[in-house]
Amino acid sequence: MRTYTRPGSIALLGGQAARCLLIPIALLALAACSGGSDVCPFNGKGDQAPSAGCFATSAEGLLLVQGLDGRVSLPGGSSAPGESAQCTAFREAWEETGLRLQPRELLRVFDTGFHLYRCERDELSGEIDPPPRLEVQAAFYLRADQFDRHVWRFEDQKELLRRMLLSGDGEPRAVASNG
Repeated sequence: MRTYTRPGSIALLGGQAARCLLIPIALLALAACSGGSDVCPFNGKGDQAPSAGCFATSAEGLLLVQGLDGRVSLPGGSSAPGESAQCTAFREAWEETGLRLQPRELLRVFDTGFHLYRCERDELSGEIDPPPRLEVQAAFYLRADQFDRHVWRFEDQKELLRRMLLSGDGEPRAVASNG
């Protein structure tokens, strides 16, 4: 195989080998950057927060994501500049689970400023299918009796989330702060 270097470039492989490497990379980049279903549908006066996430339940339990390190947490993350907390919760949930989750009521504001919303799947949502973004290895619903089988990213939230799930605290109610 012949290798050559153009001024100001990296060493290039033969044409066929380069195309074989570039095509998968380009497809992953397009998938990661596509707008897809992650355009925030929230209308109204948005809350401001450094981070936000979703408390979403089904008959199967509480929706969680498992990070690349194996620890589980709620779907959520950091707000983009100028983004409302509701749109952050929506975007992060979509990026980490592939689900379109509509933020509803604010359930909690943690010491970190993280806003936790009760979220519901909207009519356009499909099944759990996280887009390829190298953020999570899995997304799934977990019953409260299975919480202890996992290592939690925020261990102090495990019992609070278990109580919320078992008591139906993910339903609309007055906002409580901290955990």
